[in-house]
Amino acid sequence: MSARRFADFLAGSFEVLQREMPSAYADMCRRISPRAVLLEVDEERVAVRFDGAGARMSASEHAPAIRVQVGRRAILDLIDAESTLLDSILSERMVLLGSPADLIVFHDALMVYLQAAVRAPSFPDLLRAFRGSGDSTTTSSEPRPPFDDRESSWPVLRRRSHG
Repeated sequence: MSARRFADFLAGSFEVLQREMPSAYADMCRRISPRAVLLEVDEERVAVRFDGAGARMSASEHAPAIRVQVGRRAILDLIDAESTLLDSILSERMVLLGSPADLIVFHDALMVYLQAAVRAPSFPDLLRAFRGSGDSTTTSSEPRPPFDDRESSWPVLRRRSHG
């Protein structure tokens, strides 16, 4: 499977986990269910709605519980264990919006996903395709300016400048 776009990579990784790590896939979906997540990776937006049956992807989501803005490089650093979710936020490489309870659930589900993905036999090929598909025009170490604050009543989690 080609993983040029983030959506292709994410869909492929969900398929891999469902097939090769079914208990971890079910655990991930159970932890984050019944929420929707809107991910903005560089210029691409992907929505994922989780329920007891699994993860369903779409191009948009009307009312996501969690919004994530991140660059491809930060995703790869998380997968490679070169960065933590907290480090990514504090270094302003990732922006998260959501209620505190939803963000805790997102963290827990993400940890299940990452731990299962790196153990799934087919994941390295998928990751290699995603890693190789980035170029200098779409690969960013920092997210674009945060989501429009009018889109959400939740605070934006990011480091504050002191000065």
